[in-house]
Amino acid sequence: MQAQRSRSNIIANQRGMISIMTTMILMIVISLIVLGFAQQARRNQRSTLDRQLSTQAFYAAESGVNDAAEIIKNTSLDKISNKTSCSDKGTTNVYASLVDNNSIDSAHNVSYTCVLIDPAPNDVSYDSVSTTGTIVPLFSGTGGAFSTINMEWKSKTGSGTPTTGCPNSYTSTSTVFTPTTSWTCGYGVMRIDLVPVSGNNTANSYQSAARTVFAVPVKAGTTTYNFGSEGNKVIGVTCSDTSCKLTVSGLTDSEYYMRLISLYQDSSMTITSSLGLKGAQVKIDSTGKAQDVLRRIQVRLPLNTTGSQNQLPDNALQSTDSVCKRFSAMDNYLNLSNTVDGDNALCQ
Repeated sequence: MQAQRSRSNIIANQRGMISIMTTMILMIVISLIVLGFAQQARRNQRSTLDRQLSTQAFYAAESGVNDAAEIIKNTSLDKISNKTSCSDKGTTNVYASLVDNNSIDSAHNVSYTCVLIDPAPNDVSYDSVSTTGTIVPLFSGTGGAFSTINMEWKSKTGSGTPTTGCPNSYTSTSTVFTPTTSWTCGYGVMRIDLVPVSGNNTANSYQSAARTVFAVPVKAGTTTYNFGSEGNKVIGVTCSDTSCKLTVSGLTDSEYYMRLISLYQDSSMTITSSLGLKGAQVKIDSTGKAQDVLRRIQVRLPLNTTGSQNQLPDNALQSTDSVCKRFSAMDNYLNLSNTVDGDNALCQ
């Protein structure tokens, strides 16, 4: 009887151990769940803080750009030197404030830590070239003469296949463009007026040196134009569904002015040269900091206040229909009722 009672106590004790083990396992699982939620909460908190600091760093970088732009605006072009390091104060300390007064909020460790300035970048970009002329000064960044300039323009109509509807090729004997209502190509016809300006100082010299090219987008055309030998010309430029590219060769001068007009469709244009392009845009590279978070941005600032938009009319006369202009005149006399070759002097 005693042995049977001892056996019952052992069984009861074993049942208690199972309850303890079950409780311990549940406590471990619950603890792991709590730790997981706590870790996730810390990550969310850090992510929120990082986003806030990133925004502050971005605005600090923008402040660096704005301060640099204000300096450039109030500085003569000959003193806008290349700022290649964070501590560079430029010619006659013109960039000193970008180095010495770069704090935005010292209490929260917000500042722009580095501003770099390139007054002669290897490429200049224009987001919207339209039927209003865009004037681009192209001065050699090294002072040496250009040999080639590379041009690339893209469609502003969106993604897809802009070459759909473009001609397969361009026949040089054709001198009449397609009416606007019938144009189905996703690229516009780029009119390029280019004139060298160093050494030319009369209207006749500018006129004789200037060249005008109409670049018609085609699927199979040319990729080069020789400024020195080809003269005024209409050419078919090879375009892909990505962009149209044209290399202007035969250049022998260090200073040019270019006017761009995009017919039918607006375009975005990028012009590049290994010598650097001075006088059109300045590239500003600014890094902002908020505590331990950094943001870096680059912008291009036009060196003229009008953003390179042509301030002169692109045509002397514009009409939605044909224009007839006839009159007869002599010294000290003008009679609009006179006839010319039997016709009335004014169009009816």
